[in-house]
Amino acid sequence: MPRRSRIATRLLAGLTVAMTVAAAPIWTGTASAAPSGYSWSDPRPYGRFGRPLALDLHNTAVQQLETAGPTLSAATRSAVLQIAKRPSANWIGGQSPAEAQDLVSRIVASATAQKGLAQLVMFNLPNRTCGRDDGFLPTTATSYRAWVRGFVRGLAKQKAIVIVEPDAVAMASCLPVKQQKERFALVKYAVDQVRAQGSWAYIDIGHSKWLDVKTAVARLKASGISRASGFSLNVSNFRPNSELVKYGNAITARVHRNFVIDTSRNGKAPTNAQWCNPANKGLGHAPTTRTNVKHLDAYLWIKNPGGSDGDCNGGPEPGHWYQQYALMLVRNARLR
Repeated sequence: MPRRSRIATRLLAGLTVAMTVAAAPIWTGTASAAPSGYSWSDPRPYGRFGRPLALDLHNTAVQQLETAGPTLSAATRSAVLQIAKRPSANWIGGQSPAEAQDLVSRIVASATAQKGLAQLVMFNLPNRTCGRDDGFLPTTATSYRAWVRGFVRGLAKQKAIVIVEPDAVAMASCLPVKQQKERFALVKYAVDQVRAQGSWAYIDIGHSKWLDVKTAVARLKASGISRASGFSLNVSNFRPNSELVKYGNAITARVHRNFVIDTSRNGKAPTNAQWCNPANKGLGHAPTTRTNVKHLDAYLWIKNPGGSDGDCNGGPEPGHWYQQYALMLVRNARLR
């Protein structure tokens, strides 16, 4: 058995007692099925999703265990495992349509082998950062639509949770009105394609300290929230769950859609608005569909904990493993 598959299988086995930005971590191994007798710790019937969250078997923490595991101290390996053994999302962006299709196909095959549900992030909108280079291939509206179709073909008949274009709708203020309308139309196109395939599409709308409720609602409506499964909050950010639930419920009352929260790094309340590898942060609520909060479909780790936000505060390039930061997140964890 290839070394990567052995590690993935051990991670799956270790989850029998465990609860269940960014770059695009690419999983390249073979699908690893859960061992006989495997059971997830989340006991409810998984809400609207009908199955548990699957592991991303090649997230940044798993890569670290694979590449540097033998050189790590026992304490460090144990800490990294606290991230690696929990479900997190896989970010897809910068590929050709055919490459996106192949990558998504392999990810959902891995999730299916685990009898779980993949969590995917669409992250490929043209002019995402309003003229600043963000490391992704430049695309036009036409090529973006082709990329979306490739992404969806990769899903085939398998369902997944799909977070649609983090920051794009919330960040649209930086664009002229005409380009804002084009962006909202492209997000709507992505939502329609994902929903037509049968997966769950959540439009990202930033967080509780970004847009006021009225503005968030208007942009969600322009981006097709009536056809989406819901919206996502706090992707790659640090706002506390209590604040996010209040904000999410205020939006839900106006758009009549549920939401999900990224809890990958919000275990400690923020003391300022810094977003790039800020100090004194911790892992937040463990990923689960058992929220016990009306209108909240799931706590998810959408951002891969341990992945750097960028070359700030001692961090490497975006998405690369930042071990010092990962260990801090584990030390300050409030997984619940």
